[in-house]
Amino acid sequence: MTRAATGAVKRYHPMLVALHWLLALAILGNQVAGKFILEGMANSDPAKPEILRLHMASGLTILILMVVRLVTRVRTAKPPVPHQGPLKWLSVTNHWALYVFSFSMLVTGLGTAQLGGLFPILAGEPVILPANFETIQPFAGHVLFSSVLIALIALHLGAVGWHLVKRDNVLPRMWFGAR
Repeated sequence: MTRAATGAVKRYHPMLVALHWLLALAILGNQVAGKFILEGMANSDPAKPEILRLHMASGLTILILMVVRLVTRVRTAKPPVPHQGPLKWLSVTNHWALYVFSFSMLVTGLGTAQLGGLFPILAGEPVILPANFETIQPFAGHVLFSSVLIALIALHLGAVGWHLVKRDNVLPRMWFGAR
């Protein structure tokens, strides 16, 4: 399939829609697990490796799905951006920033896992967690990018609320239906 012209359709491709909602749930789940479970749990806690295993496995799944989503996004026709001027710039910038910072989270997570010797956890093998993840250099980026991604998601959700109030038919573009 070749890249189709922007504006030739009213809705996004069904694969893109499905990936959008699946990734929204997966990213939200991994953010919650990281911020509210893993951050507050001591590395000596015997339950931490299992929660970390789930966090890492879902992070790798998110990475694969993000690549598929990006390829689908680039190769399929998409509806036109409904805004003009600064709102168009903000909308386009926020959407691409969501990709950039999602991938940044994933890359720094991979770096943390590699340098921390954590990959055996994925196979269910025991590992000794570092005393402190802050000693692993990519972890600082992982934490920073997590905060930026949360802010970008909040901006995205704010835009959803704005479109709901305006009733401007922007939101149905990211749902299933005739294209």
